[in-house]
Amino acid sequence: MDTWPFVGRDGELAAIEGAFAGSDVDAVVVAGPAGVGKTALAREALRRLRGTGCRAEWAAGTRAAASIPFGAVAQLVPPEWRPAGGPLGVLRAVAGHVGGWGGRRRVALGVDDAHLLDDSSAALVAHLVAGRLAFAVLTLRTGEQVPDAVTALWKEERAERLDLAGLPAEDVDRLLDRALPGRVDGLTRRRMAEAAAGNPLALRELVHGGLSGGALRTRYGVWRLDPGFQPRTRVTELVAQHLVGLDPATRLVVELVAEGEPVPLPALERLADAAAVRAAEDSGLVFVCRSGARVEARLAHPLYGEVLRAGLPLTRARMVRRRLAGALLATPMRRRGDALRAAQWQVDGGEVVRPDVVRVGARQAIGWSDLALAERLARAARDAEPGTEADVLLAEILEYRGKSAEAIALLADEPPPGTPDPVMWAVTRAETLYWGLGSAAAAERVLAGRGDLADGTLSWILMFDGRCVEALDAAGRVLAQREAHPQGVIWAAAGGTAAAGFLGRLAESAAIRDRGLPVAYAHQAPMPWGVYEIEIADCLANLAAGDLLRAGAVADRGYRQAVEAGVPMMVSGWALFGGLVAAARGHLDAAGALLREAVTGFEENDTFRFRRHCAAALAAVCALAGEPDEAATWLSEVDGAGTGPNRVFRPWLELSRAWVAMSRGAQADAVEAARHAADLAGEAGLPSVEAAALYDVARLGGRVDRKRLDALAARLSTPFAEALALAGQGLARADGTPLARAADLFEGLGQDLLAAEAGAAAARLFRRAGRRGQAHLVRGRSAAPRARCATARTPLLVNDEVAELLTAREREVVLMAAHHSSRHIAERLGLEVKTVNNHLARAYAKLGISSRAEVRALLGH
Repeated sequence: MDTWPFVGRDGELAAIEGAFAGSDVDAVVVAGPAGVGKTALAREALRRLRGTGCRAEWAAGTRAAASIPFGAVAQLVPPEWRPAGGPLGVLRAVAGHVGGWGGRRRVALGVDDAHLLDDSSAALVAHLVAGRLAFAVLTLRTGEQVPDAVTALWKEERAERLDLAGLPAEDVDRLLDRALPGRVDGLTRRRMAEAAAGNPLALRELVHGGLSGGALRTRYGVWRLDPGFQPRTRVTELVAQHLVGLDPATRLVVELVAEGEPVPLPALERLADAAAVRAAEDSGLVFVCRSGARVEARLAHPLYGEVLRAGLPLTRARMVRRRLAGALLATPMRRRGDALRAAQWQVDGGEVVRPDVVRVGARQAIGWSDLALAERLARAARDAEPGTEADVLLAEILEYRGKSAEAIALLADEPPPGTPDPVMWAVTRAETLYWGLGSAAAAERVLAGRGDLADGTLSWILMFDGRCVEALDAAGRVLAQREAHPQGVIWAAAGGTAAAGFLGRLAESAAIRDRGLPVAYAHQAPMPWGVYEIEIADCLANLAAGDLLRAGAVADRGYRQAVEAGVPMMVSGWALFGGLVAAARGHLDAAGALLREAVTGFEENDTFRFRRHCAAALAAVCALAGEPDEAATWLSEVDGAGTGPNRVFRPWLELSRAWVAMSRGAQADAVEAARHAADLAGEAGLPSVEAAALYDVARLGGRVDRKRLDALAARLSTPFAEALALAGQGLARADGTPLARAADLFEGLGQDLLAAEAGAAAARLFRRAGRRGQAHLVRGRSAAPRARCATARTPLLVNDEVAELLTAREREVVLMAAHHSSRHIAERLGLEVKTVNNHLARAYAKLGISSRAEVRALLGH
């Protein structure tokens, strides 16, 4: 991290270059707070001016040189000059020397930290500017005493002043991307951007501190910052300097704000002396602002809080938290998050006086997906006030954290007498039985006959278990009621939306989504996961039904909102579903990045047991990208994880297995796996997934069951199913016309990979039939989708020579030869080694190659 990239500041650079090219001013003064990027901007500006043929010189003010006359500009003094004439002599000598370089149009002088210039150096710089002997770019820190000669430059309009603000968010993103090769996890990006607050130096120190301490590290190519990372940067020194000299009362104010920001001003003034509050504000560490109807106190920079909290002794921190808890508990606590803060302060302060508030806080922590905090609060509430309500809450959180055995131990087979909410007990036990122990039947028994909330939960579970018709029925029972429990409506809408999509009934899916979303938005405070669950279901419905444009738009929006909200599990979930959509589209780079981010997130929290299916999708992405070894590694992880819940994804998992087999050249295994995926989907009653799997059989080189595919298309009556049937017909009949029509339909749905494949196959068939014009037209139309999935390697996209010159058996042998020996191929295909070598020899002759290395190059592996 010795060099730090320069990004952004296009407007400021243009202003400096414009000032140099014009004649209105002869200098630019760049002013701003420490670390905002003044020096980097000035250096970049001089670099660009040097590129125009201008001579560029650099000087810097320092505290050490401030007591030495002309100390900052000593390098400008001519080497042959001998001391004579005092300061005026120095000034004349330098002016004559610099004047010989060509004047203001040919000389640029950068002066860093001009506020630290000694008076003689400042006068010299002003003289060079006034005499138009050089164009100057000066930087100075705001809030510092500036030499009069420098101040006069912009007051007398000889210089243009640029007040530099923090980097905008998009430039902070670019800076992180250039500093850290690979993908930066969305929440890490957000946390660093918020902590740096647009200050490049603070961002650099955060990155450097994270790297050097091991808190910022990469896994699966994704950079993540440990949640407990405490910065050790120059900002620490800055805060320490501010704290020096604060009296005890003022320091207490700063500590209260550090632990509790934002702190309502009336509460702060009750906890501390009003004069101390004003003194803390005057120190520059605290500022007071209005937020809605509240006036609140905050720290002047986000990093100040991190540094102050890290430096507080434990006993003092506990005292501060107890005071904050007492102050907040004395208020109505109307704002979202108040209960969570009051709960955390009670527990961290070592004094739980309101266990009921701690339980509410634990639920709010679930909403933010801070499950470690939720568990800590729930345990503290249970210790302070044992009972069934506390047991159910803790069990729910333990299940979310994957601690199913401990969770089920807290829940008796039947709700104990006097249980405050037996339905919530049943819901929690059912969720534990299904996602923790993989038993849908046991979950059904617990939920049976317990009303709308239980039926909503049942719909959600049945959908994930692949029983979408039953899930839709359960959802219907809830949604038909006018006064159903809001949480029951949300879960029923989520389960029903996804189930209808898997059944290919997108209009019904959209209607259910539209029934549930208003309820979810109206109850976001007590049920913060509602909108996420319904939107995830909407994305899944459109993904299953083949509308990838709609699915992708939902996933992109959801990911952005989850990052902005700072909810890790939601970010991981959206990264997964966004990755699934990108993979289906053939956008393999985007898919790999998103899925790797998801899989790292699921290592921390995997409430819905998605990690296994994320790994399967990664296996398919690697296979499609021509990386069979990595694909096999991911698939082995899938197979080592057992089966468990979420059987609705099993057909997709088998399709991943098919593509991994194909990447190794095992075409027969690939076709068999795709057929198995189609059978699984058919048994589960997932017609859209079944149709896609049947078409994958054809994509992999197998014989398509056209009768079955046509029947599914007629039953579904969706554009995706129609396109699948047309493409299957074209491949079976070797007819380019239906394939060309299918390519257009696929592209309209965002199915870029399928569109590119169908277009390529249609063009080949037209060319074989002598219809060159149609071949050229189809190839041109499929160029755009092919470009969007340029790294994909599938049989229908292989080199045309391989597709057209070889027989089916020769093609199969060549594909396997890219990664396997002749003996292995012979064993897999039931042939003699001599026969395999004969097939290879004929294929080599037709293709004009002579080795397996050339085979790999030809196939793009």
